[in-house]
Amino acid sequence: MLQRIGVFLLLYVAAEMAALIVLGRRLGVLPTVLIVLGGGVIGAWVARRQGLRTAARAHRTMAQGAVPSHEISDGLLIMLAAVLFMLPGVLTDLVGLALLFPPTRAVLRHAVISHFTRNSTLGRMGLGRKRPPQPTRGGRVIDARVIETRVVED
Repeated sequence: MLQRIGVFLLLYVAAEMAALIVLGRRLGVLPTVLIVLGGGVIGAWVARRQGLRTAARAHRTMAQGAVPSHEISDGLLIMLAAVLFMLPGVLTDLVGLALLFPPTRAVLRHAVISHFTRNSTLGRMGLGRKRPPQPTRGGRVIDARVIETRVVED
């Protein structure tokens, strides 16, 4: 796993450097620097605005008594876009920009929700999927309803 991350980072740095060199040769050094800096500043501003809107939508959804799964996944993708804008480079700015477009997020939203539903403890406890109770160590399932609880000290 660590080796894959190292290879990915090496390829990422090589691709960013190649993109900056190509852009610098075609446009010049100053326009390239302005594109990188301007893209980061504008992208961070747009990410902040969309993040605040998504937070407001999540608040409204929770006020209606629903789980804001779409808003949470959108918030994660917007946060990822903001992180990408903080990294210097043209390719990260392009990926961050793509994540800020609602149609792109809608495509990725399904993957994010299904990943967290599949891998979260809450999904296994019945909030995400309805499954019959599974036998535990004793091998017996007792279907019961708790009416009242109290602490009994020994």
